[in-house]
Amino acid sequence: MSASALSLLATLVALAFAFDVTRRAWAKRRPSDALFAVSLYMFSLAAFGEFVGGSFGWSVGLYKLYYFTAVALVAYMAAGTLYARDSGWAAHAFLAFTLLASVAFLIALLRAPVDPALVGTKGAVGGSYMPREVRMFSPVLSGIGALVLLVSALANFLRTRRRGFLAIFSAALVLSAAGALAKYVDLPLVLPASQLVGIALYYWGVVSLSVPGRDRPEKERA
Repeated sequence: MSASALSLLATLVALAFAFDVTRRAWAKRRPSDALFAVSLYMFSLAAFGEFVGGSFGWSVGLYKLYYFTAVALVAYMAAGTLYARDSGWAAHAFLAFTLLASVAFLIALLRAPVDPALVGTKGAVGGSYMPREVRMFSPVLSGIGALVLLVSALANFLRTRRRGFLAIFSAALVLSAAGALAKYVDLPLVLPASQLVGIALYYWGVVSLSVPGRDRPEKERA
């Protein structure tokens, strides 16, 4: 299977997951489920960008859509994970930070010129075609988001022993490691395959957390 085919599969899988989590969010009105759904929609859009860009070549509009969703989605994963534990001040503060940073990022992205060399290029791309004032949002949203996601998921698992948090922590590790590895190793299948594994782990964690107590160890439920 080609890298583009795996990206298309990741798009469809993430979209199906997003629809299911949206249904849960609508039924139970939990902020965590709404944020998890947003992150899954962003993931599906980023994967779709990789599929189209890898198969047919990149355009400026497609690249901007891909770059925004790929950079911002981790922060929404982190916000959802914070809200899954409680809706305290830390969750509210991080969500406010994420929303403000996302708006600033979107404004900068829409106004930014893109390197003309991008157009028609096929295959995986990073942020090198963006100007510095746009790339600076990657460590702000993706970098800080990844740190908050990893720390909050692990801390919540250690406090509650809920396996959903452990699954989200594992998903974050897989997705972060795959993104870092793709920068240094020319293995086209590694990134999309890891994305499939990571998003499946993430969805399993999200669904487990949607039912209070279901994913606790048997001895604690007894």
